[in-house]
Amino acid sequence: MKTLSIFLSLALAGLFLSATAANAQADGEGAIKKSLLERVDAIDKLKLSRKVGENNVGLLEQKAALSPEEAKLMNEENKDRRALYTILAKRLNVTMTVVGQGRAEEVRKKSASGVWLQDRTGSWYEQK
Repeated sequence: MKTLSIFLSLALAGLFLSATAANAQADGEGAIKKSLLERVDAIDKLKLSRKVGENNVGLLEQKAALSPEEAKLMNEENKDRRALYTILAKRLNVTMTVVGQGRAEEVRKKSASGVWLQDRTGSWYEQK
């Protein structure tokens, strides 16, 4: 799915900007990346079901009723995205919001058809 390649490109590029990160931070980054990669298929399926969409700050947002398992999946994904955005923001000397907005912009440009997206002004639309 297109959204995967966008997110991973941005995330991985940002994560490797600094080769001198502290070991504890590097371990945390590795765990976050692993979690994100393990959920890709499930997240893509959830987005294509139109139950969640990609909001304008780079997080998933509920659009329809979710089962407890789906809600847990969405919340875990957002937790990891926030953690990753925080790491990138520190590295790039910007806010977490700026990182998330940048990711959201890339997702809007290249998202798969049928996915709910939120534009900069907060309006939702389905990617065509």
